[in-house]
Amino acid sequence: MARHPARRAHILALIGAGLLIVTFGTMGIELGNEMARHGDMDRQSTAAGSYLRALHHATSQARICHYAWEAKKQPSDAACYSHAVTQIGDAQSGFDAFKAVHQREGSNRAEPLKAIEQELARIASWKKEAAAIPANGEAVLATLDENLSVLSRVSTLDQADRVANMLRNTGWQRRLALLGILTGVLSLIASGWVLDRSSLAAVRAETSSRDLALRLRATLDSLSLGVAVFGADGRLWHWNEKLGTVLGLEKDFLKFGLPYDELSGVLVVGGVPLLEPFEHIEESLALGKAVPPVVAECKGPNGADLELCRTLFFAPDGAAGQRGFVLTAADISMRLRSERALGEAQKLRALGQLTAGIAHDFKNLLTVILGNLELAADYDQPEHVEQRQEYLSAATHAGRRSEALTGQLLSFMRRERSTPDSLSLSDLFSFLNGLLGRIIGSRIEVTCLDATGVWTVRADAAQLESAVLNLAINARDAMPKGGRLRIEAHNITFPVNADLMSLPVEGGRNRRVVSDIMPLPAGDWVRLDVIDSGSGMTEDVLNHLFEPFFTTKAEGAGTGLGMAMVMAFAQQMRGRVMVATGMGQGTSVSLWLPRATAEVQDAALTLPKLPAASTEPRQLQVLVVEDDAAIRDIVVTILGMAGHRVLDAADGEQAFDVAAAAGGQIDLLVTDVNLPGPLDGLTLSRVLSDRYRSMAIVYMSGDLTPETVSLPGAVEGARLLAKPFRRDGLMQAVTTALGARARV
Repeated sequence: MARHPARRAHILALIGAGLLIVTFGTMGIELGNEMARHGDMDRQSTAAGSYLRALHHATSQARICHYAWEAKKQPSDAACYSHAVTQIGDAQSGFDAFKAVHQREGSNRAEPLKAIEQELARIASWKKEAAAIPANGEAVLATLDENLSVLSRVSTLDQADRVANMLRNTGWQRRLALLGILTGVLSLIASGWVLDRSSLAAVRAETSSRDLALRLRATLDSLSLGVAVFGADGRLWHWNEKLGTVLGLEKDFLKFGLPYDELSGVLVVGGVPLLEPFEHIEESLALGKAVPPVVAECKGPNGADLELCRTLFFAPDGAAGQRGFVLTAADISMRLRSERALGEAQKLRALGQLTAGIAHDFKNLLTVILGNLELAADYDQPEHVEQRQEYLSAATHAGRRSEALTGQLLSFMRRERSTPDSLSLSDLFSFLNGLLGRIIGSRIEVTCLDATGVWTVRADAAQLESAVLNLAINARDAMPKGGRLRIEAHNITFPVNADLMSLPVEGGRNRRVVSDIMPLPAGDWVRLDVIDSGSGMTEDVLNHLFEPFFTTKAEGAGTGLGMAMVMAFAQQMRGRVMVATGMGQGTSVSLWLPRATAEVQDAALTLPKLPAASTEPRQLQVLVVEDDAAIRDIVVTILGMAGHRVLDAADGEQAFDVAAAAGGQIDLLVTDVNLPGPLDGLTLSRVLSDRYRSMAIVYMSGDLTPETVSLPGAVEGARLLAKPFRRDGLMQAVTTALGARARV
């Protein structure tokens, strides 16, 4: 955390004050010590000086008085001499203290002190009379006087040195004291300057914070959603006026410190609180780390559609007092209405695209069917049987393709899964090799490589055939000026999970996309490739390739569901679709299909056993109800050819009247599910089954698929027949329904 400038000022002020205190305290202590030391030395030096002067005076007086007595022999001169010698002798008792002072002050005084000590000892032994002075007495006094003069001069010089030293020491102390005082004063001045700047910065920060708070308040009030800020204790800190409007609260309900639980207690719709319990929020705050926001959509007390969002926040330094959460409430009624309107518009647009595309595909199929039927009608001579049969087979195959197209559309829209079977790609390639030539056209060279050694795959034959045809048609449209189309298959084993996007680039096709980014599971796989020599795909087309209704063809020229249905088929088979392309390098679409295992093959061979047909044909009374006259005639004709007595009706009411007028038991009801009028197929079957207890029922509908196993509202034991159907499918459904009814 950055240190505030005021703290620096406090530190500088403390340093300056400390320096001043230490400086003045040190000065006082040193001054007192120096004064005490020099005072003591001065007292001892003064006493020694007085002793030296008195002794020097007595010695000089003794010599003067001795010279005067010898010259004039006056009694006063003798008395003066006697008095001076007595003083010199008495001074011997104080010589030790005098000697100690001079020895402490310097080592250059040893010889004078020793001579003085000796002379004093000699003089102390003299008689006090002037006439009794020894023969060498004058020389002793002269020596003593000379040594005393030496000591006097040395003492004077030492005293001058002491004064100089004291002055020198006092000068350094003054300089140090001055430096300390200047440093302390400068520190105090600096701290004052920093405090001034800090105060100015604090004023500016306070002004900025006030302006920021006003801007934030204006921003909050201008938002179209309500905002509330709570502390970690669940108390309300801040809010905007929009919050009360969005949540439908009373005008003065929101206030500072409002508990979260009190707000939650008010926001209850249908006995269910709109806000999450505060205990959950406390648990999230206790973790001390950011968690994703909690968002919920609900109906508000005022009936509006609301979006509530709770977001936690934490202080940068992790202080517990700076934790809390923000609650936002947005009225999304308009947005939901707009989204619904947009969704409806998109549905209508998609429906238009789908309708146009389906109409285009069915027109192509009808062209094939009608064209082949017309050609078959022209070849009506006995010698043209084989040619006629070829045209009829082509028309039949086109009809089956239309059946497969409707089934795939229903399966795609409902995301229904087909039952996988064990399929040989060699057989599929043999069939496609002749078919693709007629579909693709002569401008494109079609090659289906040998797939004899390729493993069988676990896939639905009709859906795989349709997927390959879709890919071949897309490749044809990508080569308007002609080209080459190659279809091949390879066995590939992955010992570990494989990322298809990391496989080596083939043929310069370096841009790829896969239907599922998850790695392909380890095991045996069959890769079926549809490779064209077109110009390749752009990056934008590649990014939207698997989106439903996305197409690069002209309006109405395609459904935009081709690749989406191929991807759906691969997902149902638990496989993958990978598309590799490159500008000028063509496009390769690879279907990764799982190898058929023994279990799947056995399962494919195990079919449900149908009830055995009666060895003796029995005529049944059958009621066929279908609003489409052409389909009704076909069903009536097939059942009539089987030897049954068939009654027919166009709707539920007519069927009810026909059944009431018919004599005997209605053994079988074959009805369309979606009938016009108040009686639909389900209602009609329930009404008639109450009257005819042993009646078997077969439901027909174009909404059903071969994979549909149940129909809500159907009578128990009834069988489902998906349109379009063929004679074998109808008779099998009838036989199964009769057998199931016989067991009931």
